[in-house]
Amino acid sequence: MDFRKLIKDKSAIFGVLLIVIAAFILMTDFLDSFVTSLLWPLLEGSSEGKTVMFLTLLGSVFIIIPILQNSDRFNAKFNKSGNYYFKYIAYLIVIMFICALFGLFIEILIRNSYGVSYFTILTSMKDTTSTTSPMHSHLYKSVLGYVASAFVPSHINTATSILRYSLPYSLVVIPVVVISYILGVVAISKIGRFSRYIASVALIVMIIGLFDGGIYSQPFLIGIFAMLIIYFMGGNFNYVKFINPVVIMGFILLLGVIIEVGGSDPVDHTLTVINQTQDVDMSGLNVTCVIHDGDKTIYTINSTKSDKEIIQEVFKLYEGKCDLTFMTWDFYSYLENPTMKQRQIQKYGYEL
Repeated sequence: MDFRKLIKDKSAIFGVLLIVIAAFILMTDFLDSFVTSLLWPLLEGSSEGKTVMFLTLLGSVFIIIPILQNSDRFNAKFNKSGNYYFKYIAYLIVIMFICALFGLFIEILIRNSYGVSYFTILTSMKDTTSTTSPMHSHLYKSVLGYVASAFVPSHINTATSILRYSLPYSLVVIPVVVISYILGVVAISKIGRFSRYIASVALIVMIIGLFDGGIYSQPFLIGIFAMLIIYFMGGNFNYVKFINPVVIMGFILLLGVIIEVGGSDPVDHTLTVINQTQDVDMSGLNVTCVIHDGDKTIYTINSTKSDKEIIQEVFKLYEGKCDLTFMTWDFYSYLENPTMKQRQIQKYGYEL
């Protein structure tokens, strides 16, 4: 290995700089708002934890790639003719996608064990309050949070309270991410410079999306779409080769829309509380029905508030007073839905 070339490599220097910035953000509040706001469109939110993770992992990729490229042993083993290394990108895409789908399966298993609808948002009320749902899953984040909780600041939500409900299945994310990272770095080190930078970012946002949000998170979709484009291009830019990535992403998004819209209840919210230990004043949520079924207390809530607003109220009302809750969602609550009031009139005879 020629260390003089490595030291002069600008991408390696940039990688070190990114890791330094990540450490600076983690230890201070000086650059937090600027960097998190800058990365908001890519990472789906201004989260300090995701920002630090993105900069650290991306920096490590920029450092490792020149090391591999300057390694005689690596080049002797992988210096083959043709675009053989694109098969590693294919393996990466398949492994990550299957793991993301498995996350949806775990979400189903949890809800099935409590006898509630699959189309619900789970909120864990033990220790730290955390949520997870099929459309934005934090099951794998809870695994990462458990590992990282020893050194991350307390204000970063690590979602560790969800881990007890997803074990042991969610642990699969550890070998998947390690293997995917290795496959990605090896493949990226052999492709062209321009594609290399795009693929590096795609690899990292895909990993972050898998942890925080799952298959329908913005980072995961951005990452897998970029990887699909690079794979189908095969090193040769061609507009026709955009068709396959677009079709695949269209299918994934269509399935997401079906789950999001098809699983919505646009009139009522059903809130299922598990092991409620204290009485709670629910007057602010317009409860129309209460059913007690074993360790479950089921509330029917009729409200024009958005899911986010109701979840925030549930946080305050039930923190420390139950184990967890499941609440149905309403996709239309995020929109100006002209049919909501009409449906309420039809069902209740009045407009809320």
